Parts: sequence; C-alpha cells; structure tokens
Amino acid sequence: MPLLLLHGALGSSRQMARLQARVGGVTIDFTGHGTRASEHDRMSFDAFVGDIERAFAENHWEQADLFGYSMGGYAALLFAAKHPAKVRSVVTLGTKYLWTEEGLSRELRMLDPDKMLEKVPAFAQALHAAHGNDHWRGVVGSIARSMKELAASPLLTDQVCSRITCPVFCLVGDGDATAIPDDTRAFAALLPKAQVALMKGAKHPFESVNVADLLTGLKAFWAVLA
Repeated sequence: MPLLLLHGALGSSRQMARLQARVGGVTIDFTGHGTRASEHDRMSFDAFVGDIERAFAENHWEQADLFGYSMGGYAALLFAAKHPAKVRSVVTLGTKYLWTEEGLSRELRMLDPDKMLEKVPAFAQALHAAHGNDHWRGVVGSIARSMKELAASPLLTDQVCSRITCPVFCLVGDGDATAIPDDTRAFAALLPKAQVALMKGAKHPFESVNVADLLTGLKAFWAVLA
C-alpha cells in the first residue's frame, strides 16, 4: 500500500527522512515550507489538503496510508474526511487537536523570529537551512497566523470527524506538552475508528521520538489492516 509521510509546521520533507529510511513512502513539502517556502503567504489547511491531493495525482494512487506529524496529522485527517475512499488509514503523531487561550498564548510566544535567534539560535539556524534566509521569518509568521485561525475556528468539527471512516492511530509522546495526551484521547473519542497510544519518553519535537519504538507501533497497526 502506498504511504505518504507528512511533516509538521515549520518543518519540511527532510523532517521525515529518519522514518522514510525505515518504512519507505513518499514525502512532500507543504505549501509555504521547505522548497516551497516562498509561498508562505498562501499557507492554509485548504492548501495543505490540496498538496496531498496533488501527491495522489502525481503518483497515480487510488488509495494510500497517511502518516502525519503534528500539523501534518491534522491535514491528513482533513484529507481523509474529504476523500474517505482514498485513505486506508491515518496515523497522527503529536497532533494538537484542542486549543485553549493559555495553550495558544504559549505557542505564539515561541513563534517570534527575534526571540528564536536570541534564545534558541540552533533552531533558528535549522529554519534558515530548511526554508532559506529570505523566507524563514515569513514562514514563522504565517504559522503563527494559522494557529490563531485554527484556535478560533477548529476545522476538525464533530461533523467533519464523522466523515473520517478509516482506522486512525493517534500517537502522542507521554511528555508532549503541546499535543497533550489527555486532549489526544478526548479527540480520538470523536472518531468512528480510532485508537491512542503513548510514546514513552517522547516530547513534542519529532527528534525526541524513538524511531525504533515508532516503527514497532506502525507495523502492528498496519498489520491488522493487511
């Protein structure tokens, strides 16, 4: 079964390299990220769903499994709701589904390019490398705007969730202070066919996830679908 690997906000297809080396599959850069960073002003979940649609068309897929980290998981579920026949399964990792004012404020405080340069220069340099010196600040600003919009008007409503008919595996780190395990469990209860598992010792950054443990969980989930 074809597999599409979807990166998170501020990431790029390179973020999926460790996992792709173990499971194969296809990666893409979402609109406004990586090789498409110059398009950051077009960034939206409608655009991200369109990116997934384009990947299906370019690869001539009739159906595929989707794996999405953080924002990529949110986009994967929106795609599954729009095109249920095209998705055999969705795996999300560290996807934030529920927002509070406190949670939004905490995330927005971290999305300040000048503060990034001052407090986490290595991360800022990684954004330079991923998106280019001319675009990384715009990417950060566009993600901040997208978070505000999503917090104000969630897209994965009860009605949208009811259209996600494929099996969904919601993974979250037991130390993830962004996605939050309890919020992940609450959201999964809205889906017709969902299960939740905690990644031991993992926080929100994808780099904190033990790929061997992740691979074990993915193989077990996909084996039941075969």
